Amino acid sequence: MVGLSAALLLEYHSVPYVLVERRSAMSVLPRSRGVHTRSAEIFRQIGALPRLEQVAATALVKGHFGGAWQGSALTDAQPLDLSRVVAAMAAGDPSPSNFLFLPQVLLEPVLADLARDRGGDLRFGVELTEFHDDGDSVAATLRDADGASTTLRADYLIAADGAGSTVRRALGIGGWELPPTQHLINVFARTDLTGILRGQSFSQCEINGERVRGLVLSKNNTDEWSFHIEYDPDAETLADYPVSRCVELIREMVGVPELEVELLARSAWDTGVFVADDYRRGRVFLVGDAAHRHAPWGGFNGNTGIADAHNLIWKLAAVRSGAAGPALLDSYVAERRPRALVAAEQARLGTDFRTRYGIETPYNAADLAARLDGGDVMGRYRYSSTAVSDAPAPLHVDDLKGQNGTRVPHLWIDAAETASTLDLCGPGFALLVAGTSAAWRDAAAQAERDTGTDLAVHALPQAEWSARTEVPSGGALLVRPDMHVAARSDTGLTPATLTETLRAITGRGAKADVAEDAPMQSAV
Repeated sequence: MVGLSAALLLEYHSVPYVLVERRSAMSVLPRSRGVHTRSAEIFRQIGALPRLEQVAATALVKGHFGGAWQGSALTDAQPLDLSRVVAAMAAGDPSPSNFLFLPQVLLEPVLADLARDRGGDLRFGVELTEFHDDGDSVAATLRDADGASTTLRADYLIAADGAGSTVRRALGIGGWELPPTQHLINVFARTDLTGILRGQSFSQCEINGERVRGLVLSKNNTDEWSFHIEYDPDAETLADYPVSRCVELIREMVGVPELEVELLARSAWDTGVFVADDYRRGRVFLVGDAAHRHAPWGGFNGNTGIADAHNLIWKLAAVRSGAAGPALLDSYVAERRPRALVAAEQARLGTDFRTRYGIETPYNAADLAARLDGGDVMGRYRYSSTAVSDAPAPLHVDDLKGQNGTRVPHLWIDAAETASTLDLCGPGFALLVAGTSAAWRDAAAQAERDTGTDLAVHALPQAEWSARTEVPSGGALLVRPDMHVAARSDTGLTPATLTETLRAITGRGAKADVAEDAPMQSAV
């Protein structure tokens, strides 16, 4: 889903690309199940959210998504008290978007269809077998299903090739690692549990039986479920779990010996942690699982990968067009790697099932004290390298008020509450002004001429915007294409300094510096 998101973001920024995927068909395993609010905001920006919302509305056949149970089998499992979690979610940051329950198996085809509909060059069943970065471009050798090879030359290579990334290994990039706390077989199965659940529902149920331990995860709340079965990798492999054994263990987890079960897919996975030491070598960049992986508790990993692509691609587009200098690309790893470390650490704190849901036990006080809520991990973070005027700042803020380096605050700007301040961001930079904007418009026109940076100016209701951001009347926020505040008028930004501020952010002068030959494609 990260590679397909990257493709849509490249299209949004008018960068031609080729996406290659060695598999001819997408996985049927549900895997990631939730599109976080921050990811939904990104999909909203590129016009993909309405379609995703349509599909998400059909994901659950009955009931709702949520809840956590524990038991020796589903038949005796009991729900946990999640009132603290529900209260934390209700107190989330204002946003024009919402969390979507949308399993990856449903999400990916929609993203692929959108990319094709928008003219994307998607090549499934094609494998990247070799690449060479000569400093000016990347030569990629591609092999199709018939074994024929071709060479594609591109400006950049974005590797979204998963946790075992062959691109990362070829580049010799190591990383920070933690050993797995669990090894599991993910068995996706069709079995009707509606009668057993008696109209109730859950997101996860931990099973602690005498013969089997693991998790049951909802896919559609009726007849499609993922059964994650713990196993010992020193004694067994996936091959030791044929269909017959998996069916037997699923019946044990449910607590119904004669349960009808149809296996759809299975794979082995573990909760090991890896965060790459670097996300870049020359013209090659890592995103998503190729750059970081960890346990799925909290649903951070895939959503962190989408934010990786969101951060990287506007920078690639700016450098490619000549509106930014190559040094801007150095900020990608500086901004995104700390986010992966936070997400990995927070997921690790969810190893214990009750700790995962914020429930106190006699043994988890230290882990609970170290946990951040989902808003901190995914939304209230701060890029310290973004702020051109501030001293080093904390990684998180308590509230989004337009602080340098944070996601711009949401404010509805129409009576019908359909247009948000977030909708004013991208594909170029934006100046969001509290009230009168004439001086900023003149300065923005000059800055565009001097730097080649697209810059839109929007005058917002003074009282509401000042209250939300604490910028004074006539003040402004300078917002990057990825919705993050780059500078604000009460920390040094003025109409007179706008051009130099943009130059400092992008590391570039005028467009006249750009070579006249047309750029090549960017390859994913």
